Amino acid sequence: MALKFIKRLSSGPAPYFTLGALLLTLAYLLSAATQDSSRLNDLFLFLFGVGILSLILLAAILIRSLIRLYRDFKRNEAGSRLTIRLVTLFVMLILVSTTIVYSFSIHFLHRGINSWFDVKVEQALNDSLELSRTTFGIRLRTLLRQTRMMAGVLSELPESDINHNLRELTQLSGALEIGIWSIDGKLITSSIETPAIIIPNQPNKAIFRQLQQEKDYIGLDPGENGDLQLRAAVRIPKNPALLEDRILHVLFPINERLSSLGKTVQDAYTDYKELSYLRKPLITIFTLTLSLIVLLTVLASIWFAIWISRRMVLPLQELADGTQSVASGNYNTQLTSAGHDEIGFLVRSFNQMTQRLTQARNATQRSHRQLEQQTNYLGTVLGSLSSGVITLDDKLHLKTANVTSSTILSINLQHRLEQPLTQLAEKSESLKDFVQMVFDQIQQHRSWQQQLELHLNKRHQTLMCRGTPLPNKAGWVIVFDDVTT
Repeated sequence: MALKFIKRLSSGPAPYFTLGALLLTLAYLLSAATQDSSRLNDLFLFLFGVGILSLILLAAILIRSLIRLYRDFKRNEAGSRLTIRLVTLFVMLILVSTTIVYSFSIHFLHRGINSWFDVKVEQALNDSLELSRTTFGIRLRTLLRQTRMMAGVLSELPESDINHNLRELTQLSGALEIGIWSIDGKLITSSIETPAIIIPNQPNKAIFRQLQQEKDYIGLDPGENGDLQLRAAVRIPKNPALLEDRILHVLFPINERLSSLGKTVQDAYTDYKELSYLRKPLITIFTLTLSLIVLLTVLASIWFAIWISRRMVLPLQELADGTQSVASGNYNTQLTSAGHDEIGFLVRSFNQMTQRLTQARNATQRSHRQLEQQTNYLGTVLGSLSSGVITLDDKLHLKTANVTSSTILSINLQHRLEQPLTQLAEKSESLKDFVQMVFDQIQQHRSWQQQLELHLNKRHQTLMCRGTPLPNKAGWVIVFDDVTT
């Protein structure tokens, strides 16, 4: 069942297109996560799911390739052993290099993330935050004392001089606005630095409640434009001429540089605490992501190693098949050209060899047919002669004999072909003189002629014998006639 599922999952071009789409999606998600690390936690589950799907599909394709390679090896297919050897070398190289890179990557990943949370960096951020808080605290206490002093000055002034002196206090103190309010929240008078602002800023109810408890207020509050402002509110010391309690409310500006630096320190400290809290999850997420990418890379590299090994061995496999075909007698085998490298040179040489073998075979067949024709012609000519003609090879074995020679010697020489000439003497006592005469004349290594008297079939015969050596010492031609009178 598992093999059928893998075969169905990895068959056809669809798995490769699907795998390509998944890998492109994975690359996009990784790019988005690395450009904005804050999105890594949100994208991790989706990224990990796409990676697992890619891993399953790639593993199915790889297993199918390995099964095919194993079947070729079991069937003893040409080139299968060389393919396995190349794949083994590639896999060893891939695993060694990937293991080294992965080990160093994991080490630097853990070291890099842990370096973000150095104790010195954390202490420096804490000290910076404490320094900014201390600076603001000093500023707040200074402004609170200044506000109390202004309240003391105002408490000693008559009602008619308060408005004039309030404007002077605004200019001298550098406040944005100064307002005098009744304890129940009614505006009595105010002085605003900015002419465009008509209505002064009213303290909230919490400030009034705190002042009713005779507790002064000082704090940072957001302004209308979102900027921070220092707000101070104190009770004005009681004046016998006044029938109601009053409070002094003052808004002071904050130095933009100090505000920016304080905000930067606070933001950096907040980000650092968030990262410190997420340190272990970050290490886990980055480790899993790196491991997934490395595993995908290893599987893809192994599959590519199998594919490239098959491509490299394919010309050699065709060459081996062609060699077996030629060995079985098919000289017309031609291989497809394999490029201009050394393998292509071997293929072209093989094609040239088979062409020459075909030409040589055709030439041999033509020569054989011509030889048969000449042999038949010679046999016809010899058969029509009245003289006996025999040929001997260099070892004095009988090669050919015409019908007339068998008639003259009264023995069937056609049955004695390829036999030594000496066996004629063993078969017939009457032919001993003929065989001895031939041996004696051949020893002279030149053409000869001699008349011989024989008693064959109880009658006297006179033979005129002639012998001529063949070229290159290939044998002898012996011609004899019956000249009996």
